[in-house]
Amino acid sequence: MARRILVAWIGVAVASLGGACATQNAGTMTTAQAQATPLPARPADPPAVLTGEGELHCTIDARANGHQQLEITSGGGLEFDAVVSPIVDGTVTTNGPDKGGAYRFTSHLAAPAKGRLNGTGDVEIDELETKVAVEMNRYEQPGGRGTNLTFTSGDMSRRGIYVEFAGKAHNARGERYSFRVNLGAPIEGSGKVTPANDNAVAPMAAKVVYIRAPISTVLVTTSLERLP
Repeated sequence: MARRILVAWIGVAVASLGGACATQNAGTMTTAQAQATPLPARPADPPAVLTGEGELHCTIDARANGHQQLEITSGGGLEFDAVVSPIVDGTVTTNGPDKGGAYRFTSHLAAPAKGRLNGTGDVEIDELETKVAVEMNRYEQPGGRGTNLTFTSGDMSRRGIYVEFAGKAHNARGERYSFRVNLGAPIEGSGKVTPANDNAVAPMAAKVVYIRAPISTVLVTTSLERLP
């Protein structure tokens, strides 16, 4: 009888010890898992949207650096004065002066540029990508296909215009920004486009344009760290 009681006591003790170890291990795993769980990320600040009106002056060709100047004349937004690369993948489509046509091109920043941002002051433009696509309902081309064509804001399709400037900038306080600027339908303006040959769809050799239009600027502050 004494032997049976001793065996039973040993069994209870072993079971109790096993349960204690299991509880301790479970507590250790729970702590490790808690430490591995990342803290919730801080929600990103919403972008600022600035609206205004401005004037764009653009002179660019396929062989040399060009010049783009955007000036805000009322309201808010980003303005800049920049030297840009030659035309990248530019095309001109000419269907006839009375039938209209289109042109499109891209370019990028050739050197850091100066800019100004409402509420912030002077900034330096570090990156600037330009995308332009314009449809014309009609144009003038007295020299015939392959020569300079001209147009006014009244010749441009009201819904066939896309002008975008996207890039990055910083100021002297170390604030860094990403931005996207879009122009709306022109209020006034004019332009001259030179095709590289007399094909109906030709590479773009050069372009000079002035546009006054509504402007929207979407701005995101990406860093508040002070620059080295």
